[in-house]
Amino acid sequence: MVIDSTSFTEMTSHLQRISQGMLDGMRNIAALNPELAATHRNQQIEWLEAVEAFVQVNQEVLSLAELLRALLDANEDLQQTKAALS
Repeated sequence: MVIDSTSFTEMTSHLQRISQGMLDGMRNIAALNPELAATHRNQQIEWLEAVEAFVQVNQEVLSLAELLRALLDANEDLQQTKAALS
């Protein structure tokens, strides 16, 4: 698949903003105190679930980054092939 440089740049820009938003969110989650008293067990569980959600989203972002790298490599290969044929 071929992608133009503008679309690729827009996609990587969105990926960067997603990554920054996740980092900011994780900093906020980390600032919360998970070491609550046993009477606050529900809050501990919610905290752990929030952390797990961020981990899952991070996996998706990493997968998207890998796909974008593969797309970039494919575009570079295509450009080299076109140059060789010229």
